[in-house]
Amino acid sequence: MPAESVPVLVAGAGLAGLSTAMFLGLHGVPALVVERHEGLSIQPKARGQMPGTMEALATAEVAGRFAAAAPPGKNLGIIVIAESVTGTVMHDFVEAAPDFSRLSPIPMAATSQERAERILADRAAELGAEIRFSTALESFREDGDEVVASLLDTATGRRHTVTSRYLVAADGHKGTIRDAAGITVHGRTSSRPSRSVFLQFEADLDVSRRDASFALFYVRNAALPGGSATVVTTDDPGRYIFNSVFAPGEEPGRDQLADMIRTACGVPDLDLRIVDTAWSSSDRYVTRVADTFQSGRVILAGDAAHLMPPSGGQGGNSAVMDGYHLAWRIAYTLSGVAGPGLIASYDAERRPYADVLAEQQYANMVQRHAPHLHDDSVAEIMDPAVGLFGYVCPSGAFVAEPGDRDALFEDPASPSGRAGTRAPHVWLSRDGAPVSTRDLFGTAFTLLAGAEGGSWEKAAAEAARAVGVPLETHVVGSAAGLGDPEGRFPAAYGIDAAGAALVRPDGIIAWRSSGHADSRELENALRTILG
Repeated sequence: MPAESVPVLVAGAGLAGLSTAMFLGLHGVPALVVERHEGLSIQPKARGQMPGTMEALATAEVAGRFAAAAPPGKNLGIIVIAESVTGTVMHDFVEAAPDFSRLSPIPMAATSQERAERILADRAAELGAEIRFSTALESFREDGDEVVASLLDTATGRRHTVTSRYLVAADGHKGTIRDAAGITVHGRTSSRPSRSVFLQFEADLDVSRRDASFALFYVRNAALPGGSATVVTTDDPGRYIFNSVFAPGEEPGRDQLADMIRTACGVPDLDLRIVDTAWSSSDRYVTRVADTFQSGRVILAGDAAHLMPPSGGQGGNSAVMDGYHLAWRIAYTLSGVAGPGLIASYDAERRPYADVLAEQQYANMVQRHAPHLHDDSVAEIMDPAVGLFGYVCPSGAFVAEPGDRDALFEDPASPSGRAGTRAPHVWLSRDGAPVSTRDLFGTAFTLLAGAEGGSWEKAAAEAARAVGVPLETHVVGSAAGLGDPEGRFPAAYGIDAAGAALVRPDGIIAWRSSGHADSRELENALRTILG
């Protein structure tokens, strides 16, 4: 059985796996991605990228590709609860959406998963990743400081062995690696198993309201089984996705499905053509989060780590962000500058957030198309700005500050700047042109010093040299540094003019100092962060 060795083996070429490979490549680590299917997804699936996700994609220089791949339209989209596609709107989520421009320099995008995966795969390959389709991971075992995996080429039937330092399980909600690694799960289960249908159909429908780039209709109609369904546009004009849920054994036939589509669209005589029908497997889980995101050298990402209803679009976004927050940890560990605690911090930071996201997505599902499931256990729906930008890591790869850390969220409009929070977006200026603080992160540690903190540049160079990590330093508000035209930087980062804030490659504040430059203090902080 021939063998090969790679730094990182990624199982699964979905959003999580491809993002992990792309961001690993950004940090100089070539990954091998194996995917049991013959190619990338041909289903639109998840659509939409939140501003924070777009910021992460911008670090890999693909945010522009995502924006260009979105369907045409002057406005982002239509997301409504309605009695039918053509009927009365009960609630409009886009009109009620907050303005995120004060919290991020990049707007949302509306790219489908089908196009997103292609962009991620292309960029991952450009950055050194190899992607093999029709390749299934049959088994694996840990052997000292390596993972030994047996791969099957499903086209030829040939098997071979791959050894890697780490195995990233991004094999989706149906994946087997999590269970094989002995990782248990928790979550919400339904009273009985269900199967979802994802049906593509073609029809002449008027969904062009407000010149939107896409449209998503949560249909509430007593004439439908269960009283609800979902209709969403695709990248192809005139082609749509119909989704509904049925009990196993009660799946309707093709003609019944066509009648349901007509009811959901509100056009009894609609001329339609069913193009493709895909049924999910029976599953009792409605939400499912792994009890740990790491077991030895096996690390979970995407749906393998956290399964949640699609209502709200955070499943796909969190899959991309898993790769973003994980890749630099693996890269720094492989380079020898970090200890095992750095990768372990991925679980400490990402899993509590996944628990909240899963409950928020469930609450969205109940509100939008399953109000009969509402009870006292359903979470209160969070302000989207707080949920997207206000997370406070309870523990992880940062120097914890004194004070109460019980609250998992803060108001991002009034950021604390404390370690373990997202580094706030503040508009600065460089040579007269605007630049966001968020534009400064992504490939290295970044030290942002106050206007009187010029001596931090020398201290940072000494600390970075001692630890062996890349560290970029910017003095904000001084004549020789980045301008602070709005004067927001010190308060947003919670430092004074002589202080500094250290930001990780993934845009999380890792440490800050209100005092004058001290290379030894910064060096100690870096060593703590790197585990």
